[in-house]
Order: sequence, then structure tokens, then C-alpha cells
Amino acid sequence: MPTPTEMQTRTRLARFEAERLASYLGGLSPEGWNHPTACDLWQVGDLVGHMVWIGEFYVKFVTRSLAGDITPPPGSPRDPRFGDLPPEAFYDLTAREYRQNLGNDLLPAFVSHFQELNALLDSLTPDDYDKVCFYHSSNRPLWTLADLTIQELAVHAWDIQSHTEPGTPLSPESQPALLDRVVQRLQPALPIEATASGPATLRFQLSGASDRAYDIILSADSTTIQPSGNSSARAAVSCDTETFILMLYRRLNLAHILDGGRGSLTGDEALAQDFARTF
Repeated sequence: MPTPTEMQTRTRLARFEAERLASYLGGLSPEGWNHPTACDLWQVGDLVGHMVWIGEFYVKFVTRSLAGDITPPPGSPRDPRFGDLPPEAFYDLTAREYRQNLGNDLLPAFVSHFQELNALLDSLTPDDYDKVCFYHSSNRPLWTLADLTIQELAVHAWDIQSHTEPGTPLSPESQPALLDRVVQRLQPALPIEATASGPATLRFQLSGASDRAYDIILSADSTTIQPSGNSSARAAVSCDTETFILMLYRRLNLAHILDGGRGSLTGDEALAQDFARTF
């Protein structure tokens, strides 16, 4: 759990990212809202519709938790009216609905919901940090919503600007927070032939925003990410922090990283190729 000072840093960063993205969106032409993004079939307007949903429902998650209510709010992925709709289909449906229903009010709604959310996060006291709130994947402590807000804003800003203005970097201010967040995400086991005889380690040595090293340990039934220790690795990749973060968020593939000169490989090429094929 963060200290009050650490929490203040997180909420200040969340506010900064929301204001920066709102400023960028405010400068788009009407045609710019129809521009493709890094999110598959979503245009900029669809992605902002998704962000409006996030801001609105994070506010509900916080306010309901502070009132002692951790049940799913109406309109969340667990709302019975959505039945067994897969998460990806739910987010696509709500993103497009919000864009269509809000029309020209999409950007004002984005600004309003994130202003309210950031004010709520700012108002939390240390006694509130560990209170449980509803969250669609699994219930979690309130303080984690600050990190999730930074994640949603910074990564989705890159999803937009990497296509509207190629070469735009992932937020330098948020890269340390995103790195801490993304290495903790649960990862699926990968069907990699090299793990048939036992676990295999793929090491990443970072530069730029961080000089840490991380090991991705691959086995037949799990994929784990942890700081590198003294053990050996079958293969090692050197890349900058932004590249590693974007790979773990599945915005970049290891094959594209190596082929495009964003990283270099030493060691077992077959392991790296298998990882690129399955991750």
C-alpha cells in the first residue's frame, strides 16, 4: 500500500495525463476523430468513448466503495443484461454506444468524468486506501485505481497518437509507474516448445526511464515476470523501457522489436522466436 506522499504522486500524475490527453483531443479536426488507432477496429472517437466509460465507472467504483457497497454497478460487465458477453465484446459495444450517444459532447464528458475521478482519488485518506472496491476482473483496494487510471490514460493516449502522429513516445512521465504496474499483470502460459524439458528464462535489460533487468520465466504451465537475479538466461534482449512496456501491453511484438532495431538479442534465437510467435 502506498504512503500518503506516494499516493499524492500517483493522483497528480493521473490528473496530468487526463489534462494532457484532453488538450490533445481538443485540437483534433472533425476528421481526426475518425482516424484509426492502435486498438484494432477502433477509431479515435471509439477509443475516447471507451475512456469516457472508464472515467464514469471508476467514479462509481470509488463512491460505492466509500459507502460500503462493492456490488457491481448497473452497466458494468457483470450486469445481467449483458449475459455472457466476452469482455472484448462488452468494451467494443459500450465504446461505440458512448460515442454515438454523446456525439459532440464526447470530449466534455471525458473531461468531466476524469475531473470528478481525480478529485475523488485526491480526497482519499490513508484509512480509505485499503478499502475494497468492485472491479470487473476482481475486487481490489481503492488505492490501485490511481495506478489503473494512469495506465488507461497513458497507454490509450499512445494508442491514439502513435497513429495520428507516428513517432510520439509513450508518456515519459508515466513510464516508471507503467513499468511497475505491467510487470505485475498475470500472464498466460505460452505453448513454447523450449519449455518441454523445463523452464526457460528470457531476460530483458532495460535502458532509458529504467536500467532494471527483468526475467520472463516460461514453463509449460505458467509465465512469470520478476526482477533478474543471478541465474542464467537462455536468451537476453536489450531494449529501452518504453519498448518493454509496450511489448507487455501487447502493443509491440518481440519479432517487430528486433527486426525494427528497437532491441538486440543474444543467446537462443529459437526461444525468442517462439516467444514472439505466442505472446
